[in-house]
Amino acid sequence: MVEQKAIIRTCRPGELSYVSYLHCLIYEREYGFDGTFEYYLLNAMAKYLEDPSDNKGQVWVVEDSAKVRGSIAIVETDHQTAQLRWFILTPELRSKGLGKGLMERCLDYCRAKGYKKVFLWTLSQLDAARHLYEKYGFKNMEQVSHTIWGQDLVEERWDLYLQ
Repeated sequence: MVEQKAIIRTCRPGELSYVSYLHCLIYEREYGFDGTFEYYLLNAMAKYLEDPSDNKGQVWVVEDSAKVRGSIAIVETDHQTAQLRWFILTPELRSKGLGKGLMERCLDYCRAKGYKKVFLWTLSQLDAARHLYEKYGFKNMEQVSHTIWGQDLVEERWDLYLQ
């Protein structure tokens, strides 16, 4: 049997729902998030899907063994600014360079679209993701402590100004 290598490609219709499922599954297992997290994800994804034009962003997935095992997205917030969203990898695909590949795909897209700034929201306990953001030049700009998704969390906003 030939082992297939994971690939990064654009998201196909229907797969964004699976991206939501991956987030819910992984964040419940690893961080104890409750079911309210699903509403947060699906609400944002539905808003993204309201405008089907390519001008409002792009979603990429990691496909491994014919299954979606990760994702990243860029969602335009205005003509000069984009938000990085829905960045996830299943545990077995972490530390294999796929996170780096997703980040590069995302930032190349932002530069090609002419965005001046990219921002994201993450959580203080996501050390590997935070390290990757810092590596690509994002700066931690804001922290907000609150109780959401059944947890006491510190959300962080990270910004990157593109040349």
